[in-house]
Amino acid sequence: MTERALRGGAPALAAIGAAAVAADVLVFRAMHPSAERYGGAHLAGFLAAFAVAIVLAALLRRRVAPHAVPRWGTLVLVALLIAFLRGGLLASLLDVFHASLGAAQAIASIASVAALLAALRRPGGDRDAAPAVRWDAFCIAAIACAVLLRLFYLGVPELIFEEAYYWNYAQHFDYGYLDHPLMVAWMIRAGVALLGNTELAVRSGAFLCWVGTGYFAWRLARELFGREAALGALMLAAVLPAYFFFGFFMSPDAPQTACWAASVYFAHRALAKGEARAWLALGAALGLGMISKYTIALLAIAVVLFVLLDRRSRGWLARREPYLGALIALVLFSPVIAWNWQHDWISFFFQSRGRIESGFSFSLHRFLGNILGLVTPTGIASIVGLGLAAWRMRADRAIDDTARASARLLGWLALVPLAVFAAASLFRVSKLNWTGPVWLPLLPYLALVAMPAPGAAGPRLLELCRRAWPPTIVACLLIYGAMLHWLGPGLPGARYPRDLHLIGWRDFGGDVERLVERLRRETGRDILVVGMDRNRIASGLAFYRTRYRERAGIANAAAPAFDTASESLFDEVGLMYELWFPAEREEGRTLLLVAKDASTLEDRDVLAHARPAGAVIEIPVRKAGRDAGRYFARLFEDYHADRRGEAR
Repeated sequence: MTERALRGGAPALAAIGAAAVAADVLVFRAMHPSAERYGGAHLAGFLAAFAVAIVLAALLRRRVAPHAVPRWGTLVLVALLIAFLRGGLLASLLDVFHASLGAAQAIASIASVAALLAALRRPGGDRDAAPAVRWDAFCIAAIACAVLLRLFYLGVPELIFEEAYYWNYAQHFDYGYLDHPLMVAWMIRAGVALLGNTELAVRSGAFLCWVGTGYFAWRLARELFGREAALGALMLAAVLPAYFFFGFFMSPDAPQTACWAASVYFAHRALAKGEARAWLALGAALGLGMISKYTIALLAIAVVLFVLLDRRSRGWLARREPYLGALIALVLFSPVIAWNWQHDWISFFFQSRGRIESGFSFSLHRFLGNILGLVTPTGIASIVGLGLAAWRMRADRAIDDTARASARLLGWLALVPLAVFAAASLFRVSKLNWTGPVWLPLLPYLALVAMPAPGAAGPRLLELCRRAWPPTIVACLLIYGAMLHWLGPGLPGARYPRDLHLIGWRDFGGDVERLVERLRRETGRDILVVGMDRNRIASGLAFYRTRYRERAGIANAAAPAFDTASESLFDEVGLMYELWFPAEREEGRTLLLVAKDASTLEDRDVLAHARPAGAVIEIPVRKAGRDAGRYFARLFEDYHADRRGEAR
C-alpha cells in the first residue's frame, strides 16, 4: 500500500478510533465498575469498541484499506490478544502505578483501539510478501506480544507461595539457604531495594533473567543458522511455556535458566568453535548457575563427559583454559560452600541424601506429561522428527564437519541432563520445572523446523510440525493472556479455586494484620503469627502483612517477616523456618495460629505445645469481589517447644 494511500485513510481511521474509544468509555462507565471489580466492565467496553470499529471499517473500507481482504478468524484472535494485553495494562495502571480508574481506563482504551485499528488496516497481513518476510513479521509480533504480556502483568497477580517464600529469603538476607543457593534472594533483595515490597519488585529479576535467556538463545542460533533462525529461536524462548513462566514468576529457575543458556552458548564456542577464551566465560556462567540452583551441575557433567568421550575435544585436557574456567566457577560458588560449612553441610545433604532417602514414587508418566506441558506437543514432535532426520543423515558426507560437531555437542548437552531426570522419575516424584532448561541447546534446531521452507525435502513429521508451529504459538499466547487476565482483572463466569496459592491475599493479609493489632491491644502482649503448614501460609502472610503495613503507614513495616513462623514450631518440617524461628527461642510466646482447616487448631499435637486463649475465628478470602476461600485463626498462650504430656 502506497504512502499516499495511507495518508488518505488517516482521517477515516481517526474517526473510527474516536467513535470506538467513545463507545468503550460509555459502556465501561455505564456498568459502574470499582477499582476492585472492573474486569467485566473492561471486557464489555472493549467488545463495544471492537464492534464499532468493525462496523465503521466495513462502511469506510474504500478509505481505510481498499485492497485488504478481511480474514475474520485472524482478526478475532488478534482482538482477543489485544483484550488480554489491555486487561494487563489497565490492572498495572491501577495496582502498580495507582492511577485513578477513569484515567487508567482512558489510557487502556486509547492504546487498545490503536492496536485494533492497526489490525483492521491489514486484516489478513501482507499475503503477497515473501515467506521470509511473513516469518519475520510473525516472529516479531509473537515476541512483542509475549514481552508485553509479561510487562503488563508482572506486578498484577498476587505472588505464588514460592515467590513469597523467596521474598522471605531476601528479608533474612544471607549467602546460603537450606533448600536453594543465594541468587534468588539477592535478586529479590535488589528488586525490593529499587521498587519496594511489591509483586513487581519480586518478579523484576525473573524478567531480566528471561532477557538473558533470550539473548543467548538468539546468539547461538544466529551463529549456527543465521538471522532468520535466530529470530525464531528468540520467539520460542519468548513463547514456549517453560521460558515464558520462568521469565515471569521469580524462582531459582529464572537465573538458572539464563545461566544455562549462557553456558550452552559458551560451551558451543569452546568445543565446536575451538575458542579458548570461551572456557573462562563458561566457568563464569556455570558458577553463577550453581549459586542459582544446584541442578545446573548436570550441564557441567555433560560438558566434562563430552570432553572425555569426544576424540577431537580431548586435546583440551592438556590446555589450561578449561581448568581456569573450573576455578572461576569454584570461586563464584565458594559462598555457598562456606555457608554449608558453617551449617553442617545441611543444604548439600538436603539436596542429595535427603532427596535419595525420600519415599519411593514412580512418576515417569508425570515426567513425560511435564515435558509435554513445558515444550508443547508440537515441540516434542519436532524433537522426535529432528532425531529421526539426524539418524538418517548420520552418514551424509555433504554435511559440514563443523555443523556435525555442533549438532553432536548440543544434542549431548540436552540428552545427558534429560536422561538423569528421566532416571530419577523412576523412583522419585517428578517436578514440573525439572527439564525446562534442558531444551535450550535444541532451540536453534526447533526454530529451523518452524521456519518456512518452500520446496524443502524432509521427513513428513517435520513438515507437519512446520505447519503446526504458528497455531501452537498463537494458542500459547492466548492461553497465557487468558490465565493472566483471570489472575488479574478476572474473567466473567470463571471462579477462583478456594485457597489456591495466595489468590486474594492482598486483602487477606490486611485482615490478618488488623486481627493481630486488635489482639495485641487486648492482651498487651507481643504476638507471633504461625502459619500452620510447611511454608506457604507463613510466607504469604509475612509478605502481605508487610504490604498492608506499608500502605497504612505503620512504623516498622517490615516486622511481619520476623514475627511470622511456620508449623515447624509444632515438630513439623518448615525448611528455612526451622532456622529462622528455632522452637527453643520462642518459649513462652503468645501465638496466633492461622490454618486452612479449623480442626488443625484443635489438634492434640498443637494443644500439647500451647494453651488456647480464644475461640476459632473464620477469615474469608475474596478476590475481585468473588469468594476465594477461607482460613481460620486462633490465639494460643504459653508456648513450649517440648511436648508437655496430655493435651489440656
